[in-house]
This record gives sequence, structure tokens and C-alpha cells, in this order.
Amino acid sequence: MDLSPLPNVDGLLVTADNPARADSLELDYERCAALHNYLVHYAWISEGRAPADLHDNNTFFTTYGAAAEALRPRLHPSVAAFLSAAILPPADPERAPFFWWASELSDPDYLFADQAADLFDEPADSLLCLYFPNVGQGGEFGGGLFYHQGCHRAAVFMHIDDYDYALPVEAHPPLWHPLETVLSNWIDLVRLGKIVASPRDAPALFDSEKIGPWEWRPYSEAQVAACVCAWDRLCDAIEARVVPLLLAGATANAVDPEPLLTPSALDAASITNPSFARDFLSRARRPQFRYIAPGLVLPPTDASEFSALQLFTRLPRDPQAIPPVCLFPTARGELQADLTGSLSPFLCDNFRAMSADSAVPSRVPAGLYSESVERNAYDNAEEGFRLLLPYSLEGDIGDANAGARKSDGSFVGTGTVAELFQHGYKPLGGDYYRAQRLERLLDHWRKLVDEDIWSVGPQGVEGTIDTFRQADTAHWRDYVISPTW
Repeated sequence: MDLSPLPNVDGLLVTADNPARADSLELDYERCAALHNYLVHYAWISEGRAPADLHDNNTFFTTYGAAAEALRPRLHPSVAAFLSAAILPPADPERAPFFWWASELSDPDYLFADQAADLFDEPADSLLCLYFPNVGQGGEFGGGLFYHQGCHRAAVFMHIDDYDYALPVEAHPPLWHPLETVLSNWIDLVRLGKIVASPRDAPALFDSEKIGPWEWRPYSEAQVAACVCAWDRLCDAIEARVVPLLLAGATANAVDPEPLLTPSALDAASITNPSFARDFLSRARRPQFRYIAPGLVLPPTDASEFSALQLFTRLPRDPQAIPPVCLFPTARGELQADLTGSLSPFLCDNFRAMSADSAVPSRVPAGLYSESVERNAYDNAEEGFRLLLPYSLEGDIGDANAGARKSDGSFVGTGTVAELFQHGYKPLGGDYYRAQRLERLLDHWRKLVDEDIWSVGPQGVEGTIDTFRQADTAHWRDYVISPTW
């Protein structure tokens, strides 16, 4: 697709060096309108339509006329300015969905989310459903991108059941973001290749359902590269502490480091080719230590030993089903995680033991696993992970200062073995059950090393797998990844 007609928004995207507006006095309407219009142009061009046929004067107020103008007194001036500048593509031919998680700007009849505001005692006219959800494709009526005119922050609700995670706003401030942050994240997903756009009648890569021109990909090459970089950062942080402890004089950086696993070892274990797990394991370097986290070790280099850890890769499965891979086992290989019935985090039915006579194992080696996905399903994360613990966590123990939590601040389920470091509700959009990205976990572990929360010895990170029990204590914040997509 020729992207040259697209407006340049590089200087408007929210990044660490170009943050969102710090105050909460009003919407940064010029920035947000430009980001909105970029996505409108992107979807329009992706369907092969001429850029000249997309008119900038087609907006909320010009489209809906008197009905829209009647709402202007109830809108904050900055929100009205945004709606005056944000383009609405023409409805004829069929209007392309604005994005994967948003159908279009709401019409006047549904702009004010009065029912949700009343339910959670929010001030009158404070909550807007700024964007409709894509109903029936991950979203439901009552969901959408909500904007709060009091604090000028936004959050995405896929359906009504999500309200309790982020409302009332004052009780959940970490889950509400400036609108430019949400829109920048959506554009980042496009540039990352996690979400792509093409003519709506063009088949998706894995025959998955498209939302207009938009297609969700299981993973992208850019995500593999980003995860390998996160792995390098973690290894560098550990090696910076390991090498001074080694008096043998080994250098910190090998000239040509070996990968974690060779292609022959991956073949012997029937690791899907291509797949995120295989790409990561074959490209991430093997460092000079053994322990990457408390009680978790590098995968064995011996092909037969690595293959013995993989209890899912040889199971019968559907053509688009990708099995979970044990990436980093526990130091004590005999420790097992109980995945009986509902305890299994793997959403793909091919890898869940649903009965006593199932071929799927209900107990597997504990450790860090890649996510299982059905590639033709939407909102999946082949780049995700599940940390399978050989014990269950307690979660809500009736103590506000203790108990393992997810990124959204909610407690992990009592008795669960695989919810640590996971998302929960996703304020930037997405299914509740989609796995957290491995890249985020590796960066979080690096932070624990850099801040000396985890100590490092000659063999790497010290401690045992029981160290993760600290998530159920007053130290729970150390075991939570901040909310993101």
C-alpha cells in the first residue's frame, strides 16, 4: 500500500520523549483530531480509495446538523473543537470501520453515556461514548471508547461488563489515559504490524475474520525483534552484575553468541515453523548465566532434554492452532503446574484437558510458556506468555495491602496458577483474556534486577520459584506490569 498520501503525524504520536498533555484541563483537540484523521485516511486508502475523495469538511457537526448542534452546550469547548475537526468518512460507499476496536464516532443519540454515568454516580454529562464499538466482533452494545469531560481522560470498554474495572473514574485513575495516548497506541499497533489494513474483500493471512479493512495478526516480525531487544536488555542487566563475580576473566559480550536453541533442537521438539516462540528462541542469544528469574533457568541446549519439556507440541490440533512452548523451565524440573479444567490458562481447546481421559496433560512442567493461539481467531497474542507456577496464588485475602494483582489492579483468581503478570481489563482496547506480551515481562524483570529487588549471583538471578509467592504479600506491586495494550 502506498502510504505517501497519508498525513505526517510522527511529531504528534505520544512517546516517552513526546508525552501526552500533562494537565487535565481540556482535551488536546488539535493533536487528537490529527491522530484521528490519520487513521481515517489510513483505512480509506487501504481500501483503494482516492485520497481526494475524502473530504476534510465532513465532520460530526456537518454530518448530523441540528441534532449535533443541540448538544454543543453540553460539550466541553475542547471536545466540541475535536468533533469539529475530526473527519467522518462518507457513508456511501459503505463507511469503513474507524479501527479494530472502534466502529465510528458516536452519533448524537448515543454520544452521552448517561446510563453509565448514573450507575457510577459520575456528574451529569461527564461521560461520553466518543466512539462506537464494533458490535459482534469483540465489542458489544454499551461498550466503546469512553471520554470523561471532567478529567479529560479516555478508556475503552469492550462491553458493559467492563465498566466495573474502570468506573468510577476517581477510583481507577491508572486505567484512564489522555485521548492522544489511546489514539497513538492504535497507530503504533498498525505500524508494528499487529493490526494491518487491506481491501475488505482481500483474504486475511490466516483466513481470520476482518473488520472492514482491518485485520488482526497473531504476531509480527517487529514484535519478534522488539522481544529480542528486551531479552538483550535483561541479559545485559544480569551480566553487568554476574561478570564482576566471575574471577575467571570471561568477557561480558561474546563476539558471535549462540542462540538459545538451534534449529535442529527446535525441529526435534516439533516447534511450529514459523512461530513467535521459534523465532524468539532461535534469535535470542544464550547469555553467560543460568538463571533468568528466581527459580527459572535457560532452556537446555540438548535437543532431547528440551524436547522432553514440550508436552503440547505433538498433540493433535487444528490447522491454525499453535501450541504453548515451555521457554524457561524451573531449576527443579520435577516441579509441575496443575492445569486441571479451569486452571488451564490456554484458551485454545486443543490444549485444555477437559476430561479425565483427555490426551492433553493436566500436569505439566512448571515454568514460563509461550501463549497458545488459534491464528484465525481475533485479538490473540502469539507473542504472549503464561507463567505456570507449581503452586496457586491466593489473590484477594481480605487485606488491601496484600494479594497478587493483575495490571488492572484486580486480584488474581484465588487458587489460580497462571495469572501472575497478566493484564486483566485492557483500557486501550482488547479482550480481557488476551495474554500479556513476553516483551513486557522481560522488561519488567529487568526493572526488578536494576532496582535490586532481585539479587544476582554468579549463576544469575538468585532465589527459587517460591520467590514469586511474594506477589501475595505487601510486595505485590513488584509483580504487576503497568497497564498497556
